[in-house]
Amino acid sequence: MRRFSIIFALLLGTLGLKAQTSFDYFYLEAEKCRLQDDYSSAMDLYRHCLDINPQAPEALYNMGLLYLYLRSDSIGTAYIRQACEHDANNPYYLETLAALYLNKRDAESAIPVLEKMASLQSRRSDILSQLVQLYTTVGDADKAIGALNRIELLEGPSPQVSVEKFRLYKEKEQLDSAFAQLQALCDNAPHDMNLRVVVGSQYMQAGDTIKALKVFDEVRRQEPNNTNLQLVTMDYLRDIGQNDRYNRLRDSLLYHPESPSQLRVLLLKSYIADVQRDSTFAPRITAAFDTLLSRPQQDTDVLMMKAAYQVYSKQPQEALCQTMRQVLDVDPGNETALRELLQFYAEQNDGKGVEDISRRGLNYHPEEIAYAYYLGMALAEQEKLSDAAEVLLQGLRIRTEDVHPYLVSNVFGVLGDIYYQQQKEQEAFAAYDSALVYKEDNIMCLNNYAYYLSLKGEQLDKAEEMSYRTIRQEPDNITYLDTYAWILFKKEDYAHARTYMDKVVNPEKTDEEILADEHLVGNLIEHAGDIYAHLGEPETALRLWKLAKEKGDDTCTPMLRKKIKRKKYIE
Repeated sequence: MRRFSIIFALLLGTLGLKAQTSFDYFYLEAEKCRLQDDYSSAMDLYRHCLDINPQAPEALYNMGLLYLYLRSDSIGTAYIRQACEHDANNPYYLETLAALYLNKRDAESAIPVLEKMASLQSRRSDILSQLVQLYTTVGDADKAIGALNRIELLEGPSPQVSVEKFRLYKEKEQLDSAFAQLQALCDNAPHDMNLRVVVGSQYMQAGDTIKALKVFDEVRRQEPNNTNLQLVTMDYLRDIGQNDRYNRLRDSLLYHPESPSQLRVLLLKSYIADVQRDSTFAPRITAAFDTLLSRPQQDTDVLMMKAAYQVYSKQPQEALCQTMRQVLDVDPGNETALRELLQFYAEQNDGKGVEDISRRGLNYHPEEIAYAYYLGMALAEQEKLSDAAEVLLQGLRIRTEDVHPYLVSNVFGVLGDIYYQQQKEQEAFAAYDSALVYKEDNIMCLNNYAYYLSLKGEQLDKAEEMSYRTIRQEPDNITYLDTYAWILFKKEDYAHARTYMDKVVNPEKTDEEILADEHLVGNLIEHAGDIYAHLGEPETALRLWKLAKEKGDDTCTPMLRKKIKRKKYIE
């Protein structure tokens, strides 16, 4: 019998070894599939692993992760909870489970998991900080204080921990313990007057004005010009209704030559808050900005604060841009000012302004393609086509990876326009193709590309398809309607061409109405005449050709005079 028992035990051991070997094989295969993003196969293999060993924590954990990836949060959480039950000391499993509970704001479930993590990783104060928050959330002040005490054991006393313990003790109405924290705060840093200001402020908030003023007097003796004390004093004066003293103290801090810039910004915000409550305070903030900005500026803080106020008070754009120019005097590469001015000059069609700001922007931020784009357009408008093309190409070469595709598309589109003006048709069409790769519905590129193809009489089906997409987006845009009508004209579909061209130039309007329309340039009216000539209506065609000539805007073809003279269409 003994021999039989030994053989049976060996047999069981062999079977167990084979099962483990089988589990390891399928688990590694599952991991391979997961790493190759083949999640369906991975899930099947993990499930097979669990058939072999239902309590395997690694398989349970990875199944949970896959279900979470598939947005099956409840199932995924259940698997990860089981993994933690079977491997209770695995910090990675516990951290994942805690994060799931925290994301659901399930403090009751998260607390025991975090406590387990804290016992396993006793040096991690971040876990204890989370426990402080959770215990505070569930209203367990004692355990929150306990977690803070554990943080102090790890990191030593700190103002943040002391103030938080003060708040919790105050909530429990244990005022002696609360103020003991404040006293300890001061004892640990006897020369830090800012900490004493914090302590005095807490006494003030607790309603113990006598102790608060005693602390403030002590700070005032040590540091008469302590900024934080003066700010707290300002708040106190405002709270007790001493508005004149409040305003005098605020002004003295604001205009003091040694006041730091950050303090001035803080005080200016209080001025703006006054204006928000009562608009009659507006002259005071204006005077404050004028006084401060009459001095040499070491930084842009006050100027940017003025700009923010100008936006809030809806001051004219010109005033805001004047401030932005002052910002550039102090900080020539300030991106906020550069972008604001660039947008302003572009909206005003101020080519010189656009060129100036774009050049500045490229000097300080050569990788920003927006500056190359606007500079290229400004140079193109000045007919400096080679310079414009080089600027745009340089912008494309060194652009950052996160630039918006629409902007890249626009750069290629403008480059295509420039190449076409330089009679580099193949380069132009290649640039347009690139523009449409980055934004397939770039409407201006589609229109220009289609129109230039129609002028060559090439790829008219492609041109028609592109042009039709533009009028689908903007059915009332006369430029796009003209392009589409002209392509139909080139395809000898004159009846349909007239349908669209009549939306551009309505022949039923009087001559005076057509000539008075500022949007109708001569070239559009000439196109309308060409279409009517092919529809067998020479009188209407001649009338429109004469109106096109009368526009006198140099947009018509050189053949217009011959058309009028011979009273017929001429290529």
